[in-house]
Amino acid sequence: MKPSCSYYIQVLHNTIRTMEKKKKSFISKEKNEFITFFKDHITLILLSLYTLSFINYYLYYKSFEISIFNYVGLNDLLFFSLEYIFNIFLLIFVSEIILFIIFVFLHKMYEKFILFVVKKKGILYLHSNNRDKERINEVLQKTFNTSLNKFRMTIIILSLFVISQLSDKLILYPTILIYIAYYLEKFSKDIAPHLTLTSASIIITIFMIITTLVNSYNKRFEKDDYIISFNEEDAFITTDKKLSCINYLGETSSNIFLYDIKNKESKIYFKDKISNIKIKNSNTIDNYILIITNNFIVKSYMEMLNSKK
Repeated sequence: MKPSCSYYIQVLHNTIRTMEKKKKSFISKEKNEFITFFKDHITLILLSLYTLSFINYYLYYKSFEISIFNYVGLNDLLFFSLEYIFNIFLLIFVSEIILFIIFVFLHKMYEKFILFVVKKKGILYLHSNNRDKERINEVLQKTFNTSLNKFRMTIIILSLFVISQLSDKLILYPTILIYIAYYLEKFSKDIAPHLTLTSASIIITIFMIITTLVNSYNKRFEKDDYIISFNEEDAFITTDKKLSCINYLGETSSNIFLYDIKNKESKIYFKDKISNIKIKNSNTIDNYILIITNNFIVKSYMEMLNSKK
């Protein structure tokens, strides 16, 4: 007796389940390898972070003639590098979510096109029971992971030609380059093992130094929009461009550093001698969230999820 269509769908269903189990096993193996590497090289990693922070602190504050190592502690050095690295991996995480949402939306449209237009099985699908619908969907999604990776790589590579026009390019470039290195390692693990780790270390080092040099130049010659205000005894200090020509340089656990562009003077304030510190919210994160949530594809995807509940 000739096997039915349901039989072939069940075979494909079991195959997909087996592939998912292998994928989970592979991810678990990668995770264990990363934890083992981190444990074995924790001293080297910390030393690298301290060294990188040391170099960047020196280059940045030396341009303002501030002997920063009279004011900085080990915790300040560590968190300087960690903040930069955290920002990069946070961007990668957010990018993963956004790209996944967009791809799922496009893939759903593609599935409907194949089912209703190419295969002309739309009516049969609509009249099928839920179990058969699930099996058909699983068959249509068998190339989902491969297509998703190709989609990511395409968007990431195209982004390299766009971000040069953006104000945040000094953080976006290393993010995208690390992203590319990660997927190149996934596609050719035998050819280039540990490509992500090696590439990320080099990329972060280079771009941290470039960012430091660019920021030091901009702070010396251009008034920025960062506003911090506080009182030191009877004096009111602010970086508001409407009231002063002072730029905020940064701070450590015990000091705040400012630079007077007009008089070309660096100013150092001890936190235990100042009061009423106020920092104006720039709403940067809120603006990015609004841009993402107002995107047509993201809104359509969220509506699709809500319709299933």
